[in-house]
Amino acid sequence: MDNLFDKMMESIFIESGFSLAKTVYIEEIYGISTSLYISHKPNSDYFIYINLPEKVLPYISNDIQIKLSSLLKNEVSSMELVNGESVTISSSFQKNSTLIILTSPDETLLKEVEKQAILVEEDPYFFKKQILIVPPQDIEVISSRFGEHREKYTAYLQNLISDPQTFNEFMSSSLHSPTSKTREYSFAAKLYEKLPFLALSVEKSTPEDLQKNIDNALSESQIEECKALLKLDVDNLSDWFAEIVKENNDA
Repeated sequence: MDNLFDKMMESIFIESGFSLAKTVYIEEIYGISTSLYISHKPNSDYFIYINLPEKVLPYISNDIQIKLSSLLKNEVSSMELVNGESVTISSSFQKNSTLIILTSPDETLLKEVEKQAILVEEDPYFFKKQILIVPPQDIEVISSRFGEHREKYTAYLQNLISDPQTFNEFMSSSLHSPTSKTREYSFAAKLYEKLPFLALSVEKSTPEDLQKNIDNALSESQIEECKALLKLDVDNLSDWFAEIVKENNDA
């Protein structure tokens, strides 16, 4: 599982134009040995990513983040370069860095982990923090879709999160019987929530575009009615509404 999400985050960082470096983070007292990533690009914050078991969430604010900060400041130059140019730590690092922690707790622990995640994210020291919680029952579909779209994964996420049909299915689905599509959509939504550098592309439109869409949706007679309505003054408008009400009542 660690390798799945590490590869996924690598793809997202690289496709988003970040320089990326990694090292192994070992914490014997907690039984941790996992990859630690740091990403950066000009005029952007630093983003640090690590996959951690839920059991260590209570220790992030008081212990782990201090060690991570020290490690990154002192050893970033010796980290393995994954993409782009070497990542260097600037004087703005501490104020402009976000620690992204992914964890996948047992389903029975989800509620407790969600509460703990809120406490971690509210901690104001060292890093801004985002906790990405992935239910274990969602991993299979996430893995499958990543395998299918890993070459252009962020573009796939963009299309998925922007699809109205999938959104409607997600909103109307039951929490107790989610489909593969709604599980996938839920994960994509979490990524957009927790990764500040991911942004939805919004198509620009003009008033002319809006008018064209309205005209296409109306019949010719309805368009003429609208034009006539726009020409009415306040007194005539009241008479027009009264006539419409009378016609409806007579019908």
